[in-house]
Amino acid sequence: MRILPAISESSSVFSYNRFGVAGSDKPMVSQDGLNIVNTLREALTSEGFDPPFLLVGHSLGGLYANLYARVTRMK
Repeated sequence: MRILPAISESSSVFSYNRFGVAGSDKPMVSQDGLNIVNTLREALTSEGFDPPFLLVGHSLGGLYANLYARVTRMK
């Protein structure tokens, strides 16, 4: 995460851990792909971010970023 301060000098940055990951709150609903995508969408909206987004995910997060893009495209 050392790169985030450098990126934030020229762009808006939002970084988070999904529910139940790395000490974050325990999930209240099942953590299937659509719930994860919806939670991310809600978090971005509540923090005042507007699309378009460049999503970068590590490991499984990359699959969720892909799902976010596919679900958003269908709307």
